[in-house]
Amino acid sequence: MRIRLLTCLCLACALRAGDPPIEVNPNRPTFANPALTTQSGVAELEWGGQQSDLRDGSSTFGTPTLLKLGLVKDLELRLATPGYLRLAAPGTETVTGPGDTNLGVQWCYRHEGLFGMDQALQINHTFPTASAGKGLGSGAPSDGLVLLFSRDTGPFHLDVNLLETWMGRPPDSGGGRVRQPAATASLSRTLSAAWSLTGEIYAIGGTALNPRVVSNLWALGFKVSPRLVLDAGVDVGLTRGAQKVTVMAGLTVGLARFRPAQ
Repeated sequence: MRIRLLTCLCLACALRAGDPPIEVNPNRPTFANPALTTQSGVAELEWGGQQSDLRDGSSTFGTPTLLKLGLVKDLELRLATPGYLRLAAPGTETVTGPGDTNLGVQWCYRHEGLFGMDQALQINHTFPTASAGKGLGSGAPSDGLVLLFSRDTGPFHLDVNLLETWMGRPPDSGGGRVRQPAATASLSRTLSAAWSLTGEIYAIGGTALNPRVVSNLWALGFKVSPRLVLDAGVDVGLTRGAQKVTVMAGLTVGLARFRPAQ
């Protein structure tokens, strides 16, 4: 019995030793996501805090959280939430609580395709788990489709995303769905072995539920180790429908390997 147990332990150690080291693939803090997915068999967490000042004098605070699981090579499962939310407006009571929950999958279906870009497809569904009465959530489910394109060229990394969201309307607002297009382009430059700088511009189409948004974001990243990256940034709205300014900071960390790499 002891020999069997020792053999199993040795096999487990050998599997772990043969796996590649964990190296994270940060999506945050930008609006755009890279086409490449989390390493196979790895659980990766992104978490941060962000404070937004809006043009009407109100403010919002959130703790966006994203858990990514590398199911197999080029395929990841994504569980996301804006986390703990706090909404404050002049003359009204501040409300707090958890946000909606989003579940999605991303598949990198081609490497170095057209123009040398990695290409991926993401589909996601938002569950209305937050309190719509407090204004913390949508009050109705929605679905999203994203096309992702990425390329590395020397010290530069480019991400381009095209998004389409079908947002549900609560029954008391007439029900049905509203189509919302969006697009974003993000360019990062490696400054050193540890530091990187990212600039991004993004646009979200106006609908019956929201005004048109155009904004630009600038962020610094610091690579503590291959499995831990810190970031901080500022997002400045360019249109009246966008926030005035958002400041953010957070991290991406490789939590653990939940099974051997494939």
